[in-house]
Amino acid sequence: MKAVLAQMERLFLLSPLIWTLLGIFNVPGGKAVLSRLIPVVVVYCLVRFKGQWRLNLARPEFKRFAVISGLLLLFLTAQHLLRGESLSFARTLLAVLLYLLVVPWQRFTLFTLTRLCALGGIAIGTGAVYEVMFRNVFRAGMLAVNPIPYATFGAIILLSCLCALLSSSTVNHRDKALYLLGACGAITAVILSGTRGIWLGVLVALVITALISIPRWKKKAAVFTIIGTILLAGAGAYTLDDRVYTRYLQTQAELKKITADNLNTSIGIRLQLWERGLDYFGQSPLLGTGSRHYPALIKKDVEDGKITKRAAPLADAHFHNQYIDTLVRTGLVGLLLLLAWAALPAKQLFSNHGTLARNISISVFSLMLVAGLTDVPFHHTHLVYVYGLLLGVLLLTATPRQKLEHKD
Repeated sequence: MKAVLAQMERLFLLSPLIWTLLGIFNVPGGKAVLSRLIPVVVVYCLVRFKGQWRLNLARPEFKRFAVISGLLLLFLTAQHLLRGESLSFARTLLAVLLYLLVVPWQRFTLFTLTRLCALGGIAIGTGAVYEVMFRNVFRAGMLAVNPIPYATFGAIILLSCLCALLSSSTVNHRDKALYLLGACGAITAVILSGTRGIWLGVLVALVITALISIPRWKKKAAVFTIIGTILLAGAGAYTLDDRVYTRYLQTQAELKKITADNLNTSIGIRLQLWERGLDYFGQSPLLGTGSRHYPALIKKDVEDGKITKRAAPLADAHFHNQYIDTLVRTGLVGLLLLLAWAALPAKQLFSNHGTLARNISISVFSLMLVAGLTDVPFHHTHLVYVYGLLLGVLLLTATPRQKLEHKD
């Protein structure tokens, strides 16, 4: 009976992480469930595991991550109170930080996380096929969230599963199959999302993943990875259809329109938004123009012919570039804090930890850097949950010079 209760408690403690990886990108309104689930688990842990937050903060790498998270949280809260910026990122970051602080992560291993990532890949791949084949949705991800963050999440899962395959020479056959299925599901979702920016991000991140993983290969791992890659490519080709080719033709057509001075295309609109965003940033470099003020500037730019009427409304949401969008809203200070928060886990894990944790963190961070060129990943709080929890749990479960053995 005690063993059953212990397993139930483990599932309860992991439930926010499980739902993040399996639920919020597949179920409409899934993020609302997570925002209610985390406080319940946090309160339980504060009562059940008193002082656990001290033990977690005793880990130097996580303490640094907690500190930079706290600084970013304070800055965003001040921006909200003084300048009316959205509080959604700050609220999400607070929930992530509290959850990471109070859970006894010493009860879990790094491979608990990678297995959950694999299950997340299977779930999102199944959901993508369901949306496209049974609900006749052209771009997977439109029913639950948005194709762009949906594809970004799929890419994060793909990289995590591939790193787990490449980094460890002691993965048992069950876990190899699980990681491969997770990778196949994830790449299926990425392809069916039709998101060109993430396709580019995945290619760059895969090159980086290969460069940092290949020196660690063993013969058996290399053979299995080659076989897995063939199977992965086969699964991708099966679901590929003409989606990539269609997007290629669309890109060609948009480029032709741009050369003919027609900027009312997906790419053309982005070019307009980037140009105007940089101009607004130049007017207030340190703390940005702010969300309250730049709509008036856009209205004037429409009147002056500097931006088209079709592009102007989209700027009210964001500027389709993480760096420019952050510079406009919160200035250079905000961008530096955001980049420090995003980069610190990869730096910490690269310096002090075993191969698997290092590879996942570097691969995922690389993906987010490239994805930020054409979209705003951290504008979508779904991805703030995913990135914050994934990298935070890596910091709390990876051990120095970790021996990559699949044991739980």
